[in-house]
Amino acid sequence: MKRNKQGNPKKQRDHGRFFLACTAFAALLITCILAVYQIIVPKFFYDNDWPTTSGYRGFYQLEAHTADVLFFGSSHAASFFIPQELYNSYGITSYNLGCEQQNLVVSYYWLKEALRYQQPKAVILDCYMLFEYNAKEPLNTAESCTRKALDFMKWSPVKQEAVKTICALDENQSLLSYYFPNIRYHTRWKGLSQNDFHAARQKSHYELKGYAPLAGYCGYTEFAPFERPGGETKAAMVPLMEAYLDKLRLLCEQNLISLVLVKNPSTSQTAEKSAAIKEYANRHNLLFLDYNEKTLYDQAGYCFAADNHDGGHGNLWGAQKITNDLGRTLKEQGIADSKTSQQWEQTKAYYKGIQKDCCLAHISDLDTYLYQLKDCRYDIFIASKGDCTSFFKESSAQMLARLSCSTNLYGAQVPGFLAVISDGSAAEQAGAGELAAEGTLADSFITYDIRSADTEHAEASSIEIDGTQRSKNSRGLNIVVYRRDIKKVVDAVCFDTGAEGNPAIR
Repeated sequence: MKRNKQGNPKKQRDHGRFFLACTAFAALLITCILAVYQIIVPKFFYDNDWPTTSGYRGFYQLEAHTADVLFFGSSHAASFFIPQELYNSYGITSYNLGCEQQNLVVSYYWLKEALRYQQPKAVILDCYMLFEYNAKEPLNTAESCTRKALDFMKWSPVKQEAVKTICALDENQSLLSYYFPNIRYHTRWKGLSQNDFHAARQKSHYELKGYAPLAGYCGYTEFAPFERPGGETKAAMVPLMEAYLDKLRLLCEQNLISLVLVKNPSTSQTAEKSAAIKEYANRHNLLFLDYNEKTLYDQAGYCFAADNHDGGHGNLWGAQKITNDLGRTLKEQGIADSKTSQQWEQTKAYYKGIQKDCCLAHISDLDTYLYQLKDCRYDIFIASKGDCTSFFKESSAQMLARLSCSTNLYGAQVPGFLAVISDGSAAEQAGAGELAAEGTLADSFITYDIRSADTEHAEASSIEIDGTQRSKNSRGLNIVVYRRDIKKVVDAVCFDTGAEGNPAIR
């Protein structure tokens, strides 16, 4: 009779411990690798003019099936379409999924990804990237911008397909580098920023729903809209871009989505390009709105010099005009119905604050400017240079007092002045000699170093925020306004209080 063989209990326990140790080590290794990936991938939050990371991460925070409209396209789309404005004016819920140099391949796959979460009634596409932008690149755009668009897309069969397609179209891109970002970004270790290590607060900001606000006035008075194109020679679309426009159009058709083609005001748009898009739109029974065409340009009340930030991007005021005109068209098309949505209601105040930030850069009166600075979002830095009191007004002294400054510069012969105003209190210095203050902003790792210049003891007024010089270094009061919630300087100006009228210098 055979006896049952039993294993050695001690060896079994040893094997079990070894297995658990290997499992724990593997879990720890994977956790470390994922943590490294999170650190090393470039991030673009609201402290950047193009907050791509915030835009794409924020999309995943939307409640399912709540966005009636989705926007796609390059930075021309990101800077022109304002979801909050569309909601405030028309009750239309929307999200902007545009980004810098977003080619049509990326637009197609981001729409495909978006349809996993939303059921939009309309898709709005800015058509800038249909035509040649970068002939040296297989995808018509820089590889870095393609990465920006895909790095923060969640992993799914859609992203796997997108990565596979992109790497097949562009042999310079590596499939493995998308799965293992350290391959692509290994040189970033030398230039990591605070956003890479302390991004928790920045990650929470996606109130603008993909919109990228700009505040400049381009001043291009030579821009002139063209008459509606008729029989002009048609510009040639990039074949790959047109092919993916077809795929995007068919995807919309399959999902009963209205596709609207748009071209926002841009010096790069021509009547020939407009004619090509118009012919495509007519062939496929699509609506095409070209705001470079005089009728629509005038209908929107557009003024290129004042409403464009530069040759291709709208500023806040231009974007408001285009968004509102587009909203009227969407209403007429019956694409969306007015409704109340908590996700858009709760971001109204944030958008109002953004409008205030943008307006700061265009205030030329010192009293008005100081009045606007009483805002709990702002840290304010003031450093004088040279004569800062000869034409300083009593009303301005009252505005400084309103900001908690106790020093009265009106009627005084103060050779130097500096102040750091934060959380309703001011740390200030006044007098001769070198005045200086340094420290760390409250609840932040951001450092500041501020110095006044009375010309006898120092040549430059200095306001350094996180190691970057922000002072205009001009005579009078140099002022820098910093938003601590998004870690961004929203304005820097000098008011020459040594001259009559206190002219603003930017």
